[in-house]
Amino acid sequence: MTPFYCFFLLVSLAFGQQPSQAPFKIAIAAENRTIVAGAEVSINVSLTNTSNQDINEGVMYKDATGLDSTFRFEVRDEHGKMVPKRTYPHPELATGSVKFRTISAGQTLTQSQPVSALYDMRKPGKYTIQVSRRVSDNPRDDIKSNIVTVTVTPNGKDPARKSGKVRQ
Repeated sequence: MTPFYCFFLLVSLAFGQQPSQAPFKIAIAAENRTIVAGAEVSINVSLTNTSNQDINEGVMYKDATGLDSTFRFEVRDEHGKMVPKRTYPHPELATGSVKFRTISAGQTLTQSQPVSALYDMRKPGKYTIQVSRRVSDNPRDDIKSNIVTVTVTPNGKDPARKSGKVRQ
């Protein structure tokens, strides 16, 4: 009987180590794939509750950026380097608000996130953006979105313009 119990214990431990289904999924889409340098770069972030229970949470929004504090943004330039965060004077004086929300089981919450408020995307080039969110204290459990690419064009190089004239 002892080998049977050892086998049962090993099987139980193996199943206990398997990750459970993530409680949500994240999908992002660029509001505009091509933006003129200096314009706001925003993405739509859709958070879908894939669990069978409601998610109740409090979310901090800082006035300077307007970003949902539960999301982590990874912005890279066309060379794969992390884009630096923008700095604001006196961050210790920053204000914001906390909003409480419930995301019902199966519900999708979509919100616009002005990524360029936090990351310096004023230089022309291609930028990739990915959003993640923590599920636990273990960073390996983070849930990541798809990756979108946004092109920032130099001022005066709006794709709708040709030879300096606006198409009608």
